[in-house]
Amino acid sequence: MTTPTPARPAGAELRWGALGATAYISGLLLPAIARTDGCVLTAVASRPERHAQAVEVAKPYGATAHEDYAALIADPDVDAVYIALPNTDHVEWTVRALAAGKHVLVEKPMAMDEDGVRRIERAAADASRIATEAFMYRFHPQQQRAADLLAAGTIGELRFVRTAFAFEIPTGSGNIRLDPALGGGATWDVGCYAVDVPQFFFGRAPDRVGARFSRRPGHQVETSAFGWMDFGEGRGAVLDWSIDYGPRAWYELQGTSGTISVRNAWAMSGEDGVLTVRTADGVRTETVPAADHYQLQVGAFARAVAEGRPGPYPIADSRRAARVGAALVASAASGGTPVATADGPADGRVDDPAGTGLVRT
Repeated sequence: MTTPTPARPAGAELRWGALGATAYISGLLLPAIARTDGCVLTAVASRPERHAQAVEVAKPYGATAHEDYAALIADPDVDAVYIALPNTDHVEWTVRALAAGKHVLVEKPMAMDEDGVRRIERAAADASRIATEAFMYRFHPQQQRAADLLAAGTIGELRFVRTAFAFEIPTGSGNIRLDPALGGGATWDVGCYAVDVPQFFFGRAPDRVGARFSRRPGHQVETSAFGWMDFGEGRGAVLDWSIDYGPRAWYELQGTSGTISVRNAWAMSGEDGVLTVRTADGVRTETVPAADHYQLQVGAFARAVAEGRPGPYPIADSRRAARVGAALVASAASGGTPVATADGPADGRVDDPAGTGLVRT
């Protein structure tokens, strides 16, 4: 279900607030908002004990630093909220922000189970507001180039996807990704990207999945994992994700007549994207100029709000992501037993009959 939102008055700025005063927010998201035409940062909020940090984060933008999250979502000078809180807080604060009349861009995972996404979907519909999961890599021109090549039949029919995403989080760092009480673990962090890539390109959920997890000694969350996806009719994917090793960010699309390899899959600002295409005609490398996919994501979201359209991609994608992620967790808990994950009748991509998953910005 997607609900159009009321269009904003022509020329009106989209006023943003951010929940969370972290290095991630201050280093990547807030600059992206500030650089995006038609957007302005007006507020930042933190937990009360971190208010001094919120003040420092807000200062370069002339934004208000609220002492708690509730004060920000009640702020009449905020139209849209970016939520970068621990995974366990995403559903609660997204629903509360929507109920307060704000549009929401929420960090992945939107929720750690499908019921949580459905709660958000209902809240967005009730409020006639947009809620979108922040998969920034989907907006990078490199990702769109790979999707264009696939849709053009450059490598034939897609049969198999290989993908990996990993970087090290040191023991003793205090990182919330190592805290089980906050929804930590590799799967709901770096794993979200590795798990999304095959579904993005096949344009649907797999029929079933399986996974095995491992833990670094002394930790209570999974820190490395590998898994597989079965899309039926001989189509599949293998993937790995980790916070034990890295950096590693790569995927490969195997078609019936060639491959597309992307060696820097989550190209950051300032880094060119590089794709290698192998077919019977030979091997060629394409370079996609560097781009800020955080800014592209903010811009796409802001245009959807301004034009009264649904979010940049369907919330059905987020239901699917939560369902498949939870299935991988369940499989690992049972020692790798396959778990069914097929799309239900309401979860198909009606907006993308070619099945590319392509996001146009």
